[in-house]
Amino acid sequence: MVASNRRLPTAALPVLLLALFAFGMSALVSRTVFERLPRLEDELTYLFQARMLARGQPVIASPEPRRAYWQPFVVDYQGRRFGKYPLGWPLLLAAGASVGQPWVVNAWLAALTVALVYRLGRDVFNPDAGLIAAALTAFSPMALLLNATLMGHTAALACAAAFLAACARLERGRRPLRWGLAAGVALGLLVINRPVAGLALAAPVAAWSLVRFVRARRARLAILKPLLALAAAALLISAAIPLYNAAAAGDPAQNLYLLVWPYDRVGFGEGYGPRGHTLEKGLRQTRWDLSLAAADLFGWQIGPMPPPDLRLRTQAVYWPPVGVSWALIPLGLAVAGRRRWAAWAVWLGAGIAAFMLTTNLPIETLRDPAFAHGWLALAAAWLALPFAFLLVGRPGRQAAWATVLLAALLALILLHMAYWIGAQIYSTRYYFEGLTAAALLSALPLAALARRWRRWPVYAGLTALLLYSLYAYSTPRITPLYRFNYVTPELNAAVEARRDGRPALVIVTGSEVRWRALGSLMAVTSPFLDSDIVAAIDNMQPGVRDAILARFPDRQVIELYAAGNRACFDATMAGECYGAPPG
Repeated sequence: MVASNRRLPTAALPVLLLALFAFGMSALVSRTVFERLPRLEDELTYLFQARMLARGQPVIASPEPRRAYWQPFVVDYQGRRFGKYPLGWPLLLAAGASVGQPWVVNAWLAALTVALVYRLGRDVFNPDAGLIAAALTAFSPMALLLNATLMGHTAALACAAAFLAACARLERGRRPLRWGLAAGVALGLLVINRPVAGLALAAPVAAWSLVRFVRARRARLAILKPLLALAAAALLISAAIPLYNAAAAGDPAQNLYLLVWPYDRVGFGEGYGPRGHTLEKGLRQTRWDLSLAAADLFGWQIGPMPPPDLRLRTQAVYWPPVGVSWALIPLGLAVAGRRRWAAWAVWLGAGIAAFMLTTNLPIETLRDPAFAHGWLALAAAWLALPFAFLLVGRPGRQAAWATVLLAALLALILLHMAYWIGAQIYSTRYYFEGLTAAALLSALPLAALARRWRRWPVYAGLTALLLYSLYAYSTPRITPLYRFNYVTPELNAAVEARRDGRPALVIVTGSEVRWRALGSLMAVTSPFLDSDIVAAIDNMQPGVRDAILARFPDRQVIELYAAGNRACFDATMAGECYGAPPG
């Protein structure tokens, strides 16, 4: 091999092109697959909250009759109406909602994330690692899917990347207070969007900061000051959660999720999940999620893509093909750890073996909440062990940051084992905030090859592989989500065709109406009930229809009839219908 000591030519242009690719793909998929409409209850609620915040109101008075204007995960409590989610993502989404283009926020954040991943990789490792990681991030099927939705995961990933990048700059010692504040703001925004992900990202950085502080001896004050600034900024922004809880429910300690589902919380035992959460269930769903993530991460798998019906199935044992998107991560650890690769292998091997042995324990043990919490505590101790090695050893900066990145990725997986539900249809989105770590660790062996051999074959091969995964994996993985949950803009177009120029009141009549039957109409109905189209549900209870009509005396009334997930303009539930097929 011929060593290459030449510096990488300026990466500004390829990074800009990758950022534009991320923006463009977000715009394309959001228009062609999701049709700029929410497809999950979560997205509807985020949009609802964003429109409220665009007018400066996180909480509004409940309209009457409340059930007529119901939307999923929107809570009516003690005369107040609000969404159950923290305000981090709705605040950002409000910028797009205020101009009628909510999709554009995730598109911009997708582009920003690509740039931040490059910057982090360049600062901690080298420019090649940063550029390759940015390319892996831009082409990741997980990113291509989630960036096109109205979910908050893209914002969380951007905040996570910004937090790590600011921490890397802080560590270098130039303007540490400024970078400490920047890291704190990014972490705070992550926490008020996805608190569990915030904890998973913050814990490894805190552990590494503690190692640096203990080892510094004479320079401890210089290390402590920016870390205190970081903590202060993060805590100040995180205070938005109890403040919002107090404004919404009158109690800063109230978990708003529990006002929708009283079991929707993290932990094990009765009251966690609809039938109680156990380590057995956590291991089972993690096994499935990891098998899917192994393919969804970069679109690398062995075996054909499953048929569309299986791609949308959530109750399975494994993702049928063998995902190999993780294959470069161990090599990345070896490159970063250099002579310590054997220690990495022993530590990781012990953890994987413990995981596999746990799955074979008696069912009674795996269903014991005390054992589950103890097992997670031991897993946390195992996760902390590399930082103890950093304390007693003298690792290089790259080895230390590889430790932080791997610990953040594993912490996301372990913490979400304690949550009662997984996430597969919109990819394994609970692991999405770990994409930065996975991309950087995967980039290291390719970057080492490029720097020690020749760059053009490495970059040419990577480009071909990414384009192939876009065609052969990402496209068939994402396109089955077209018209998912029966949400279609054709229903809105049919309502528009019936309008006579006045604002329309669409009365949806039915006793068993599910949100999917009128999801597209909910998406255009303002929380303040002053949009051109307002959808209201007449559940055929006495007085409901009269109250709806009394509220909107000057609107054109358009009748819609619904049963389950199907809506029709004909009371016989035939003729012009939308949503689920009959039967």
